[in-house]
Amino acid sequence: METEFITITEYCINYHIDPSFMVSLEESDIVRFPVVEKEKCIHTDQLAELDKYIHLHYDLQINIEGIDAIRHLLKKVHDMQHEIRELQNELNIHK
Repeated sequence: METEFITITEYCINYHIDPSFMVSLEESDIVRFPVVEKEKCIHTDQLAELDKYIHLHYDLQINIEGIDAIRHLLKKVHDMQHEIRELQNELNIHK
């Protein structure tokens, strides 16, 4: 099974994204880009997540710090939803 990557350069050209935005995402530890054949790349599994960040930044004018805060809060909400499901399942077992 071959892993698919797209170079950051190619992605930025195709989607009209400023490469410095990608650098900022990585410097802020929001995403990590693997190096493939001496060039930073985006794994295809990262594309949906990256699209969210691009939408937040370019369409909603949210800066990197705001994106990081939103990402953190969404993770907390996801974790809490998971915990609620587990507690509901536990309650159903004891009914």
